Amino acid sequence: MRGALTVAEYERVARAARTYREALVVALCGRVGLRSGELADVKPAHLTERSFDGRTHAFLRVPNDGRRAYVPDDVAREFERYVNANNVGEDERVFDVTPRRLQMLVSEVATRASDGDDRLADAAARDLRGGFARRHLADGVDPRVVRATGGWASLDSLEPYLEHPTDREIAAAMTDDGDETADDAVAFAGASRRLGAALADVSTRDAVDRAACEALAPSLPAVWTCDEHGDLRECAGVDAETARATLRESVQETGLLGRHGVDEQGAFAQRALDAERWGRDAVVAVSSIRSNGTTHGLLCTVTETTETEGLREFLVDAGRRIGWTTAAVERKRLLVADTGVELAFDITAGSFFVAASRELDCAFDLDGLVPVEDGDLLCFVTTSGASVEDILAHAGEDDRVRDVRLIRDHGDRAHLECVVSADTPTGVVVDRGGAVESLSVADGDADLTAVFPKAVDVRGVVEAVTDRFSGVELHSKRETERRPQTTDLRQTLQEDLTEKQRATLRAAYFGGYFEWPRGSTAEELADAMDVSAPTLHNHLRKAQQKLLTAAFADDA
Repeated sequence: MRGALTVAEYERVARAARTYREALVVALCGRVGLRSGELADVKPAHLTERSFDGRTHAFLRVPNDGRRAYVPDDVAREFERYVNANNVGEDERVFDVTPRRLQMLVSEVATRASDGDDRLADAAARDLRGGFARRHLADGVDPRVVRATGGWASLDSLEPYLEHPTDREIAAAMTDDGDETADDAVAFAGASRRLGAALADVSTRDAVDRAACEALAPSLPAVWTCDEHGDLRECAGVDAETARATLRESVQETGLLGRHGVDEQGAFAQRALDAERWGRDAVVAVSSIRSNGTTHGLLCTVTETTETEGLREFLVDAGRRIGWTTAAVERKRLLVADTGVELAFDITAGSFFVAASRELDCAFDLDGLVPVEDGDLLCFVTTSGASVEDILAHAGEDDRVRDVRLIRDHGDRAHLECVVSADTPTGVVVDRGGAVESLSVADGDADLTAVFPKAVDVRGVVEAVTDRFSGVELHSKRETERRPQTTDLRQTLQEDLTEKQRATLRAAYFGGYFEWPRGSTAEELADAMDVSAPTLHNHLRKAQQKLLTAAFADDA
């Protein structure tokens, strides 16, 4: 399937459902916006009702995400009917199967609905969810509402589902005075798109801050970033002296920046500013720059906008995206470093692989790892000692596993693709800038080795892992030399490819995409990385082009 379902295509799939379960799964994906992995964890207790202006509305609290998805009345009734008919308890899973089985169920219904239509025959749960976004955006629903209820990582994630406006629509929009609320929504949407484009190809931390400030400046009167200790890094729309003064006088009072640096738990705060200094009534709004559990500093802006959910949501999202890019740049910096610090950890808890090896008496070896945009880890592993069916079933019951897929089964061993939560020891290590060198798991014990930049705060890294997970201990620490980068090809791979291009290439390599027969299709890789198939193809083709240019440029 290429792209989101249209309304007509969704209706065809919905009509092809033959059982209550099939109908409900299709509706929850296509009309509520749930992922297959989220469906597997839904319980009756997650469905709640709220009344506004004399009308009752149903919401579904999405497990492992925290968002509240809106449930249309008829879907809510079908949900309750299914629960009652199957005697599902309030705290029991509604669909007691794995996410993979739910994906297969959607594919079976779509194939049944296709009637020879190849486009519809390949439809997956992801395409139903994409249709949810496409339909609401086309109906004029605020993109921030679609993002929030559907759980997309950012407003930029909705770009593939936006219809290109006609010349008539462009002319009408540009000449329509509109109301203030609509103007604010467009301003935030534009700032979000500029931010996404600006962060796409940055290669240093200074460039991240500079690109972020320049991208946000057209929509916000003043914007700047500071590091974890409150020291100014970059600013736009305000001079450095004024930004530093505001940091000292106001930002610390928001509570996000304390005596010992940025509050690890804080996400957003704002405070009124001295009108005499700024020449107008204004507020300073502050958001943490974060990637998963790591704080990289603060994003600050001065605006005349009073506190609104739109401003809060936009800045928190911007801080997360800047934080993710900062973490990616730090990982790239390690790749080109000549020396580093190698840390080895012993892990006995906090990991799906550790728990599975203990309970199933099996072993895992990490072949490759790719951080994906939402902070999760795409892991390619070789497993032995237990049946694939038992491992997949165990993964389906573990909240730390977002998705799992068999790539190849060789009988005595198997290759698996697993998307695991960043809230694991390995996830924290990666988020702190570590490059995982090896991960071996057996008998409920894991050996994790990672290399960090030489200037890393080793104590901070160790405390970040051991404080969060009681079953982790530092085994050893040593300085190490990276292999010399002598070829143009390796230099291109590590220096010229963007983070997204390199991540896509790694995922394709370890997922068996280049083998024959293929171990993974582009669609499967795209699902695992939570991007659209066209986006994955774009990154993959550009990465291949750069590598082939480095390899054959002298032969031209």
